[in-house]
Parts: sequence; C-alpha cells; structure tokens
Amino acid sequence: MENKELQEKENKAFDNMRSAGKKLEESRQDKQDGVQKSNRLWVWLGVLILIFILLYWLFAIGTFGDLANWFNG
Repeated sequence: MENKELQEKENKAFDNMRSAGKKLEESRQDKQDGVQKSNRLWVWLGVLILIFILLYWLFAIGTFGDLANWFNG
C-alpha cells in the first residue's frame, strides 16, 4: 500500500516537472518570437531612414548644383 502511494507521489512530481518544463519552453519561445518581431521593426526603421537620407542627399545635390550653376538649363 505504501509503495503504491509513494509511486503515485513520484508520478505526480514527475508530471509537475514535465508541465513546468513545457511552460518554460513556451515562455522561451514566446520571448524569442517577440525578439524576432522587434528585430524586424528595427531593420525596417533603418531601411526607411536610409531611404530618407538618400532622397535628401539627391535633392541636396540638385539644389546646390543649381545654385552653383554646375548644371546646364
């Protein structure tokens, strides 16, 4: 009888450890997903900033070229 009760307690403890391991793995996966989303946002923000810098640079070259009479027309 005692052996059976002891085995049931061990099984419960093992099930609790397994469920805790699953929860830990799920939380790690959720954190990794959040980090990936955050990284994607930073990459797109960088791309937008680079596009803005490129357009500004091209506009600035045209404006300064016109002021210095480097361009015909």
